[in-house]
Amino acid sequence: MNFDGFFRQRLDALRAEGRYRVFADLERRAGQFPRALDHRSGEDITVWCSNDYLGMGQHPAVLAAMHEAIDRCGAGAGGTRNISGNNHYHVLLERELAELHGKDAALLFTSGYVANDTVLATLAEQDYRLHRLFGCLEPRLDDCGDPQRPRRETHLRA
Repeated sequence: MNFDGFFRQRLDALRAEGRYRVFADLERRAGQFPRALDHRSGEDITVWCSNDYLGMGQHPAVLAAMHEAIDRCGAGAGGTRNISGNNHYHVLLERELAELHGKDAALLFTSGYVANDTVLATLAEQDYRLHRLFGCLEPRLDDCGDPQRPRRETHLRA
């Protein structure tokens, strides 16, 4: 099989359909929230769609805690928690979040998307009817088995 040709054809089809992902090349500006440099255009832009919508990623207390953690543990995740274990800082944060919300426990996810995908997939495993109830929010749910249902676009256009 000609894999180069196969993948080139698939990528060309994605481009023709306007579904080929092109990610913004941004550099956040410390101390200038929500400003960033767009490296593709060279322009200074405002980014309102980040996960740091409160600007806490630049708060002095947050930065100090991050520096302390890096000095103590080093940088990098070290692997996924289900294989290489939890970072103790994450355990402490989950405990604090559970206490804050009056719950027995809390669980961190890497993003809202991953949290929603995990919750819906877990619930759907318990009851396939939830596919219809929640309405196929994620491609992982196989579009509820309906080949006529249009896929939800979750990409960035160039």
